[in-house]
Amino acid sequence: MNYRTRKGLVPYLFVAPNTLIFALFVLLPMLYGLGFSLFDGNFTTGLGHFIGLRHYQDLLHDSAFIQALLNTLWYVGAVVALVVVLSLALALMVRETTVATSIARVGFYLPVILSPVVVGVAWRWMFGSELGIINALLTMNGGSPIPWLTDTNWARVLVTLASVWSMTGFYMVLFIGGLNTIPTDVYEAAEVDGASPAQRFWKITVPLLVPTTLLVTILATINAFKAFEIILVLTSGGPGDSTKLLVQNIYETAFDKSNPSYASAQSVVLFIILMLLTFIQTRVARED
Repeated sequence: MNYRTRKGLVPYLFVAPNTLIFALFVLLPMLYGLGFSLFDGNFTTGLGHFIGLRHYQDLLHDSAFIQALLNTLWYVGAVVALVVVLSLALALMVRETTVATSIARVGFYLPVILSPVVVGVAWRWMFGSELGIINALLTMNGGSPIPWLTDTNWARVLVTLASVWSMTGFYMVLFIGGLNTIPTDVYEAAEVDGASPAQRFWKITVPLLVPTTLLVTILATINAFKAFEIILVLTSGGPGDSTKLLVQNIYETAFDKSNPSYASAQSVVLFIILMLLTFIQTRVARED
């Protein structure tokens, strides 16, 4: 093997460990899950018998799956919209590097490093119907307790706000990076031409932040579709099934109902939805 050939193999050697890990822990399980969804097996019988697309046909008439899908779509839409707006607003607030903004950045980012279980427990302590701090304060001041976790509408609002609070700091950092890539002379030229702050924001900041906004939207969408721990701890999918999302439904189908092959079919549907949404978001951004 000559020197040129050995030199050409060096990049592949560097990416080989990551490629191997990706194949073993992501690609192979994904392919196995896709194949498993075509059988009627479980944890005791293994693959079982080949049934083709029967599981996918059953999903069309599965009221629990459809309800979880609708809940997920509502949740994702609300969370992504709030995350994009709030993270951009925070990034604009703390863009300049000063002592005060540095402290604010740390404060806004702290929820990101907390475990989702910790976030769920903390919010449950604050908004619990009986022992919650917020209801205790309301009662002490002559108010009436609010059924945060037992009312459908309040529960949906609460899980949305908890999720947004836990992830906004991360996307704020991405927006700060995007804002720092915009040349300052562009703003100076616009200011000299008499552009107002609002005009500079809509005509300069927003268009030049399209790549960062696309990245934030895609990542936030994926993370919202994968939401599980916060909601499980906070509401357990209740009241009723009003806050039960797809991931929780998949988990319960696989382990509580001992039907992992049917759960695999639901996972494949979730993967297809994510792929389609990511493709659509990318195409729309390219056209813009």
